[in-house]
Amino acid sequence: MARLLDVLVVVHTHWDREWYLPAERFRQRLVALVDELLDEPPAEGESFLLDGQAVLLDDYLAVRPERAAELSALLRDGRLEAGPWYVLADELIPGGEALVRNLLLGRQTVRRLRGEPSPVLYCPDSFGHPSVLPELANGFGCAVVVLWRGYGGERWPAGDTVRWRGPSGAEVVLYHLPPDGYEFGSSLPVVPEEANARWARIGSVLAPRAVTGAALLLNGADHHARQRSQRDAVAALMRAAAPVRVRATTLRDAASSIAEAASRIALPVVEGELRDSYGYTWTLQGTLAARAGQKRRNARVERMLVRDVEPWMALLPSASDPASRALLRAAWRTLLQAHPHDTLCGTSIDEVAEAMDGRLASAEVQATGLREDALLAHLGHDREVARASTAAWRPTVVLRNPAARARGGVAELTLAATIADVAVGPGSGTRQGAARRVPRWEVDGVSLQLLQRRERVALTESPRAYPDADRVAEVRALGWVDAVPAYGIATREQRRGVGAAPRNPVRVSNRALDNGLLKVEVSEAGAVHLTDLATGRAVSGVVALEQTREEGDLYTPAVRDVLPAPRARRVRLVHRGPLRGELAIDYELSAPAGGRGSRCRVALQLDADLPALRISIDGHSCSGGHRLRVRIATGLAGATTLADAAFHPVARAPLVIPERDALMERVVPTAPLHRWVARFGSDAGATLISDGLAEYEALADGAVAVTLLRAVGVLSRHDLPERPGHAGWPADTPGAQSIGPFAARLALALHGPDTPAQRDAVERLADDVLLPLTGETLRSSLGEPQERFGLELRGDGLAFSAAAPAQREGWTMLRCVNRRDVAVRGRWTIGRPIAEATRARLDETPLDTLTIDGHSVVFEAAPREIVTVLLR
Repeated sequence: MARLLDVLVVVHTHWDREWYLPAERFRQRLVALVDELLDEPPAEGESFLLDGQAVLLDDYLAVRPERAAELSALLRDGRLEAGPWYVLADELIPGGEALVRNLLLGRQTVRRLRGEPSPVLYCPDSFGHPSVLPELANGFGCAVVVLWRGYGGERWPAGDTVRWRGPSGAEVVLYHLPPDGYEFGSSLPVVPEEANARWARIGSVLAPRAVTGAALLLNGADHHARQRSQRDAVAALMRAAAPVRVRATTLRDAASSIAEAASRIALPVVEGELRDSYGYTWTLQGTLAARAGQKRRNARVERMLVRDVEPWMALLPSASDPASRALLRAAWRTLLQAHPHDTLCGTSIDEVAEAMDGRLASAEVQATGLREDALLAHLGHDREVARASTAAWRPTVVLRNPAARARGGVAELTLAATIADVAVGPGSGTRQGAARRVPRWEVDGVSLQLLQRRERVALTESPRAYPDADRVAEVRALGWVDAVPAYGIATREQRRGVGAAPRNPVRVSNRALDNGLLKVEVSEAGAVHLTDLATGRAVSGVVALEQTREEGDLYTPAVRDVLPAPRARRVRLVHRGPLRGELAIDYELSAPAGGRGSRCRVALQLDADLPALRISIDGHSCSGGHRLRVRIATGLAGATTLADAAFHPVARAPLVIPERDALMERVVPTAPLHRWVARFGSDAGATLISDGLAEYEALADGAVAVTLLRAVGVLSRHDLPERPGHAGWPADTPGAQSIGPFAARLALALHGPDTPAQRDAVERLADDVLLPLTGETLRSSLGEPQERFGLELRGDGLAFSAAAPAQREGWTMLRCVNRRDVAVRGRWTIGRPIAEATRARLDETPLDTLTIDGHSVVFEAAPREIVTVLLR
């Protein structure tokens, strides 16, 4: 191992935007910190690092806009460093596209102030890292990743520097912080004797680990302003370390030194996700189910933006106008401010969680409005004309297909009909419209099954008039649709017409549902039996709820004794088909000592022609101090596990560590859950799809346990055998007891063993379950029925990732992932001629020109490659 030659001191603050205090209180401290830096800037060739995130610039300027020019000057000179991230997010819970949007917005924020982010993917405190991070680094021009948790200890190569290889073969230099992490060089002493003692400790840790001869020493800690007499302290360390060289520098220059030194030697190579620093530093993998409902809602809003908002905007002829693009960035900014790891992981005080609820609600409202505007633009619907032409309205159902392949089947519909005019304003008491009969619910060419009815007031908006208000009857329904084009829109008049008969309709008999593909049976006691009718494969005890007492904190679970099994009170038939059959099991949950019992309903649903059992869970928790999971059996004992993750699925196996490492922190057996987790045996497989709950455990008998809620009432405890010591400042968190409603939407599919074709089928099924065909009534429609093709992706093994307005105005960005281990030829086809197309990096830096064939662009995808295409 090389002798330590160069200690690179970078002054920084680690800034959790919100944690044991709300963001507003921390911002007050941030303003003082940045004011001091502007008044007394770092010396030339040195910098102060704002923790690798750009949101702090927005936070500061929201209070001190008059100092924007001074801030810009320091960023331009490199004496203040921010980015490349917008926020230091949790990296395992968000999807891959959210991580890309985070980096894009971070870069835009810094560049808006004439700065340039350091080419370093700086991840000092994330609770683990996805396997795709090398691809993200390469895609944003970052040669070095700096990280701490999730890596380190005897199961990894010795030393501070390795090469980290991603799924596609992309590599990045991984620089690993010492066991004390980003605070190892905090509060450096000025007094010579103290500096000598401090260097003895620092040198004894850095020197044996210094693989390249360059070592990074971060001078700062959580929410720390620049230390007093900082330059004198570094000078004292220089003298104490002689003849070893110690110098203050910038993160940009430090990373350049590390990368240059690394290029001259052969480094060990590591692969896969990084979720194991047991025995080195706390890994903190137990946060995945803290405040579980928030994680579920975040996943749903994120999926909405990526799959059901951005594509509709991208496919407009103008690729979305500048104002719409700015509004899309605003929606993402709101959502990303819920992604800092202490926020999204739930490891914060209740006030922070309440603020996150507000951001998620705001992002959802913004996303819904952007989607509505884009869909109406595709249809050529003029709100102003429609508002003035109420007598000419022809209610129409607008169907949309948020998938890059043509699809038919069951569509989820919301149908509305006017039953009374509503007057508003002075004198409106005598001008209310007469009530009308609710019409017969019919849609031209669509067979219907009605599910639920209600009445409400609906507004028809116009940019130059007050809304038109009506009392409407509304039904939630299912419709059978033959086909809707890929990322296409089809309108059907809300009138009588002949509807096509569904394929594989649902039949009901006693306590059983059958759609010709699957049969589910429920006993009087609530036992669930599932049969694959094509193969005869059967699984018993498919769904079971399990409760345990929980004494942990928001960082670490501490599961104690098992509580009595929830009791099934009754089984009832809810829907009789033919498009959806549903059986519901009502449960009574056990109460922890001194608590109240809770209730829960598990609905089992079969849809026509869908080869999956939907499992819909709704409950109300009345007590804290417990963990509730749903256990989904597959009958595949000893199966391997493949789990969806950012851009690429990952194979996971149980982690076993020596007892000496477990003294610091015991292994948490659960893992991050994105859209699905599959279990594969030698001749059969099964996949569980989830709509956003973030934690699962793969059990030895083949079952998958998904955490519905983990109810604890404290941020951090010091006395847990699972993790002795405080992981955060102790605070009561009664809101994290999750008392109130909870919900989950899952689906189980039985299928064949692990093959490339089966993985493709799992990806398609996940889209069918999570992104179904959808339709809503447009009461103010004036036009004729129409059908519009949007966007199609072809190529074996290619998975759709994103379609969005590109960063460059007038261009559209398309992205897919080659899930195969071989090269694949792909083709994007859109609904209008293509003038120009280029391949690009993840950050949309153009690379090489692509072949255009009319409305299509052809490309080659290398094995496991993430392919970004820009076109206009």
